[in-house]
Amino acid sequence: MQFTDSHLHLQVYKAKDAQQIISDLHNLGFVKVVCAATSPKDWHDIAIWAENFPDMVIPAFGLHPWYLEFKGGDFISNLEDYLVRYPNAWVGECGLDNLKAGKLKRQEEVFLSQLELAAKFRRPVNIHLLKAEEQMAKFLPLMPQRFMFHSFSGSKEFLALALKKGAYISLSASILRRKNHLEIIRNLPPERLLLESDAPFLSDFKEIPYLAKQIAAIKGLVYDDLISRVNTNFEEFCRG
Repeated sequence: MQFTDSHLHLQVYKAKDAQQIISDLHNLGFVKVVCAATSPKDWHDIAIWAENFPDMVIPAFGLHPWYLEFKGGDFISNLEDYLVRYPNAWVGECGLDNLKAGKLKRQEEVFLSQLELAAKFRRPVNIHLLKAEEQMAKFLPLMPQRFMFHSFSGSKEFLALALKKGAYISLSASILRRKNHLEIIRNLPPERLLLESDAPFLSDFKEIPYLAKQIAAIKGLVYDDLISRVNTNFEEFCRG
């Protein structure tokens, strides 16, 4: 069985552990993982992971709304340089957060600049969304061709709106701890589903097979078929 992880943070792990982590991923059947940035401070480390393990690691460069103070004066120019250097890179993690970050107007400005760059280079976008669905709804018509909401934990109303605009939805094992998890999983079409760990923060990549089994059971699908569908979705999302 082969798996993909559409959002994790390998740059958080110690460099000396890199080979062991990649070996663990291989042994569990993972074929592709997306290493998501939080700020320009970790772009270089992510690039190293992508260069050292090009068959496994897809880089994503962006600025998380929690870390606007790390933006730097040449943020967009630097981000553009990284996207040129890494043609398979995604944009992200970027987005809006009205729970922990504050300064929503500034968040929106920075988020829009990253969406525009993703559209310019025709890259997928990996989006963080927390307690800011009303604000995010304004951006749905501005999204590039490929965009996903990572570790989705929102409402069924926003889910329906995002799906209508073409979003992919990535779930981590944390969804199973939410009161509305059955509602979200049942209303999420298999052809828009991605799976992730958000390791090492929300869960571990080792939990993805368990998550897939739970989703398959809730949706009344064959486990192997669900995994195959998710892998196809991942390939389509990367390829566009």
